Amino acid sequence: MNKNDSLADTPILISIIPNLMGGEGHIIPYHIAVTKAANLLGWKHIAAVPPDAGVQNLPSNWYPCLSDVNLEAKINPLIRILRFNDVWHLGKTIANFLKKEVLPGSNYPIIFTERFIHIQLFALLIALYLTPRKNLSVWLLYRRDTHKDKTRWIYKLLNKLIKQILEPGKFHLLTDSEFLSKSLENYFQEVVTVMPIPHTHFINVETNSQTSIEIKCWWPGTPRMEKGWDKIKSLVTANSDLAKHIHLVAAQSSELLQSINGVQVKLIANYLTEEEYLHWLKTSDIILLPYDNVAYSERTSGIFTECIIAGKIPIVTQGTWMAKELIKHGLNELIIDWSQPTLIVEQIINIAKSEVLKYKIEAMQTDYQNFHSIENYGNYMNQLLNFK
Repeated sequence: MNKNDSLADTPILISIIPNLMGGEGHIIPYHIAVTKAANLLGWKHIAAVPPDAGVQNLPSNWYPCLSDVNLEAKINPLIRILRFNDVWHLGKTIANFLKKEVLPGSNYPIIFTERFIHIQLFALLIALYLTPRKNLSVWLLYRRDTHKDKTRWIYKLLNKLIKQILEPGKFHLLTDSEFLSKSLENYFQEVVTVMPIPHTHFINVETNSQTSIEIKCWWPGTPRMEKGWDKIKSLVTANSDLAKHIHLVAAQSSELLQSINGVQVKLIANYLTEEEYLHWLKTSDIILLPYDNVAYSERTSGIFTECIIAGKIPIVTQGTWMAKELIKHGLNELIIDWSQPTLIVEQIINIAKSEVLKYKIEAMQTDYQNFHSIENYGNYMNQLLNFK
């Protein structure tokens, strides 16, 4: 076997990322973790992305070659599907990338996408029709409650059409929530594999001992209603002798106002570097995650996962995926009613002081470190490739 034959037998995983979102959210760290998992397996990983002026210094295996038309601009979801010229252009750029950079070099090409809307999935279908598909695999990771969307039938149809044009065993649906996987399986009538969440870089963060009466609470991320913005605003209104011991850290755009005898507020930059993010994760005692229990009933939270792997204590809302995960580990005390600010202050103080809760978090931390790791993500990738 010559060197070219050996390279051709190396699987190549192609991340299709239709929108970089200006670098916001999980997109970049997630696919950097995918690269690391692929490297552990001896695979090649590359990413096809659109040009994005808001994102600098992309990894060397990322190619800004896709259409830069924003198919996610706010518009009636049913009208989006009629934007055929834009969809066709995205599909052609995907196909051109595959034919130029991927298919000539590997006998085991795998297309992977984990953030998409129906119109982008339609573009992928077009790309597949324009591309040789011998031994080509497609992995679609759903992370939203797509089965509840008005456009859910479009996703179901596109899944079926993509599966039909591939060889048997080459189409896989994925998610990162066991609760979401059951709902998606029921609607799509397809097996949905639960993948680990690999972008967890904080395993070595040490848990601080609570020796000070000051309790630092961090509400991470961009302020949004589904992430409990109204609940955090309410918490800041708590006015008591105990409230002043709570030091709340949040993004500047939250516009939280501190009262005289209430929760202490520190506003930080809206967008943090990885080093800044790590700093606040490391120095916080409590991570506040008052997420909406409808929006997050089944979908996961990367911040929650990082919080647990860092050995930090989250406080969450009843009925969310995070609450269900805590219940599995006997941490029901961390699920609270966010409607009474003064009572929440007392709960936060008691939680921060509890050694029992810290021991339980350590046990959950171990479980999460074992499952949500780059190594385990690679194991799942290998199983999917060899699935018959």
